[in-house]
Formats: sequence, C-alpha cells, structure tokens
Amino acid sequence: MNNFGRVCEVMTENMKFSMDDFNIVASVPFDNDALPNEAEIQIWNLSDTTINNIKRGKILMMNAGYLEDSGVILHGYISSVKTDRSGVDKITTITVLDSEDLSKRQIKEIAYAKNTLASHIIKEMARYIGLPVAQMDLNQDYRYQDGYTAKGPVTEIITKVAKDCGTSVYINKGKLYVRSLRRGGDSVFSLNKGTGLIGSPEYFEDATAKGYNVRSQLQYRITTAAVIDLESELFKGRMHVRSGTHRISRTGDFMTEMEALL
Repeated sequence: MNNFGRVCEVMTENMKFSMDDFNIVASVPFDNDALPNEAEIQIWNLSDTTINNIKRGKILMMNAGYLEDSGVILHGYISSVKTDRSGVDKITTITVLDSEDLSKRQIKEIAYAKNTLASHIIKEMARYIGLPVAQMDLNQDYRYQDGYTAKGPVTEIITKVAKDCGTSVYINKGKLYVRSLRRGGDSVFSLNKGTGLIGSPEYFEDATAKGYNVRSQLQYRITTAAVIDLESELFKGRMHVRSGTHRISRTGDFMTEMEALL
C-alpha cells in the first residue's frame, strides 16, 4: 500500500507551491458533460509579489497523491484570483476551469451538406474552440441525410450532435472526450480497503442509471469514465465512474468521492 505521505503541488507561470511549504486546500470536480468544471484552490500566506504573478487566463496544473504515487488531477486555466484575511492569515483563492472559458464561443450559423457525418461536425466544432479531441468513440456515427445547421454555443452543438449518436461528451483536463462511459481504453483500478476504499458504498438509482456513491483515499487515476473493480462488503464487481470530486487538504479530507455506475 503506497498511500502514505500526502503530496500536492500547484504549478503556474514557472512557480510551484508544495503542500510541504504551504497550507493548501482544494476541491477538484469532474463529470460527464461538455461544460468546463471549476476547481477551487486555496493557498495560505503567499507574498504580495507572488499573488500578483498568479494571472487570470494562465495555465495551472496540480499534481496530488502520495510520496510513492502521485499524478495530475487538474490541468486548466485560471478564471479568478482573490485574497482575503482570516485573522493573521492571508488566504488566496484561485478558481480554475479545466478548459478555457467556452461560454462565449458561439457559431452564428454553419450549414452542413446532406449526408454529413456527426463525427465531421464534432471534429470541426472542437477545432473551432481549440479543444484537442482525446478520444472519439461514437456508439453510432449518425448521418444527417437532410444536412445539419450548427448555430449557438459550440458546447451545446457538440452535446446535441453527440446525443444523436447516443454518446456522452465531456471535458477533462483540457481535452474533449466523445465516448460512452462504458467504452474506451481505460486501465482498470482495483478499489478495496487495501488500496484506499473508505467506508461502505451507498447505492443510488436515478432516471438514467444506478450505481454506488463511493469514497476512497485520494486517487488521481479516478476521473470521468475511469473503470473501477470495486470490492466491498456490499458489492463486488466492475463499475464506471460518472462524476466526482477530489478533496485535498494538509490535515483534513484527502479523498476522492465518486458516482460509479453499474
């Protein structure tokens, strides 16, 4: 078991802040929709000069895990920076989108010819907003026999076209994924008490799926579409992660919460 000795490093603009030197608290969400997720990082008692060098729009990365096993859990763009006082402490809160802010990226109108494939439209929309396509594995590459008109927010266009293909679409660590949560080349992570499982999974069922809410010690490998071989008293079997949050602190929570689908 390698889950010993907490590690967290925040890097931006040739600066690195380590949990060894600074009190760091963070919440890093992940899910399966095309809207960028917003992470929040708090760092205690940075100098004024350092704070002024943390710039909106710049790339920020975070590594987290343990002394013998850590990896990237966040790669995105700083959306805001603010600093507040709490007694003698100065706390800088950095919000980070896991892609550039895409909310204002809109298409006035693009008309696609008859028999255009959905994959062509998705790739073109991704290029338009500058998102690299990490994976595209459509359940069905839908053919628009009467053509297609793209209009409005680009992320909505991509989501609608992917839905016509019966496929999920999401952004993770600055890349676009168009694929089923249950398909792809993901490695399998065995989650049990020995590898970090916390407590007992809690069963849930909603309109579209059923599964378990699961908590584990912080695990950077777990993110959207991660494959989990879960071994617990309540359930043993393979599951596919839909969403969750990494929670990081020096002395408090250092865990990954997830919704895992059957």
